[in-house]
Amino acid sequence: MKKSKVLGMILASALVTSSVAVASASAAEAGQKPIATKAGASQLKAASESVAIDGVKYTLKTMVVGKTKLYSLRDLAGGLGATIKLSGESLIVTDSQGLHEVSLKSGSKGYSLDGTTAQFTIAPQIAGGVMFVEPIALVQALGGEVQESGDLRSVGRLSGQFGTPLFDAAGNVIVSQEDAENPTLIKLWNNGQVEMFSSNESAIGAALSPDRSLAAFTDQSGALLLLNTATGRIQPLGKDKSVKTDLVWSADGKRIYFIQGDKQEKIAYISVDTGKITEVLADKVENKSEVQVSMDGKKVVYFVNVTGNAQTDKEGTEESLTIDYSKAGTQVYSLELGNPEAKPVQLTQQMDNKLYLSLLSDGSVTYISADPEGKVENDTLKIIPADGSQIRNLVADVNVISSEFISGKLIILAEAADGSSKWFEVAASGAKTELFSTDESVSDWTIAQNGTIAFIADGKVMLVQDGKVSELTK
Repeated sequence: MKKSKVLGMILASALVTSSVAVASASAAEAGQKPIATKAGASQLKAASESVAIDGVKYTLKTMVVGKTKLYSLRDLAGGLGATIKLSGESLIVTDSQGLHEVSLKSGSKGYSLDGTTAQFTIAPQIAGGVMFVEPIALVQALGGEVQESGDLRSVGRLSGQFGTPLFDAAGNVIVSQEDAENPTLIKLWNNGQVEMFSSNESAIGAALSPDRSLAAFTDQSGALLLLNTATGRIQPLGKDKSVKTDLVWSADGKRIYFIQGDKQEKIAYISVDTGKITEVLADKVENKSEVQVSMDGKKVVYFVNVTGNAQTDKEGTEESLTIDYSKAGTQVYSLELGNPEAKPVQLTQQMDNKLYLSLLSDGSVTYISADPEGKVENDTLKIIPADGSQIRNLVADVNVISSEFISGKLIILAEAADGSSKWFEVAASGAKTELFSTDESVSDWTIAQNGTIAFIADGKVMLVQDGKVSELTK
């Protein structure tokens, strides 16, 4: 005979005798019609309904007492991953992580939560050999949460201010908790579990490998470290401690490119297998940033941030010092890899502000252009064709906020005329396919290979999956 069936027989046998009197008294205290007889208890009608627990649909038996809906304890515990055991006349319910324990009896409002007393609004009832309980109280007692939609979570959502979301290889979301005493990485598992993932604040904003199994970052000493996104384990890569910024992985995951030097004057890469650093460019041009490497590994593009030109007289007096900002701004450069004779090529001349550089699969380059004088209404997405021909607008009919080139697709976040935030997939022709729209003000976001979007709105972590948005934190 199955264990669950034996448990059901034990419960029915052990509790039915006392349930009538206790349930009747409890119902009277709650202002409900008393259940005065065993026959009355058996006449309570059970139904069933579909309930989402951690995003998965379960069919739970239900029963209504007065105006309150009760759920089958066994069904509810099963969906939450909780365990049930019999202890005398009481049932002991323990959450899946073993953190909380509830001791309850049929017909009794009073229950014990982790050794302290508490009360249900409606006492647990038995009908047809099944115990029914008040779901909100039990779920919350076990550390879970009942959402406004009626969906349940086995682990209650964290509250706070979060940022810099990323997906690990399994599709779980890793975020930084920015209002913690010390910035902390939190993993929000697909099943609703929450894990304090890493206390190394240097790992916030780490660069993900193409398969999302590793994230690269540097510590305060300049050492390069790798974070295993499955286990949280951190290990060093190489021994070099020079300044490294703007880390980016090659498409095959074998190299990590970066800007190197105190003045960001070099471009180099490190071999993930050996930890050896290879210099790619050292032309003494300072203030490089946002290096990007092509899918085939044959070209890099990057920004050079040109500062003002200082001029003074022969004596170098402070009064004669002037700074010419006429040529200041950000420009795009490219460099052919594998050719020692190759020199950097300047791809832009315009004095606009340039952000979010991407090197697409066909060799073309995109960036977001903003008018420094504010005369142009929208920040636009511009494209430099692979052949270096005339730069043109790729997206200009919406205000482009940010962009990300991932898995061969160019995704942008834009602000529409009505103020809503919209994600689009953008083709090389400029054609846009809307992926999702929200009225929330988005401060940060990322997208998984399967199209799932994680974004931050008002400090909360939001998830967009199959067109449906859910709040992972509160």
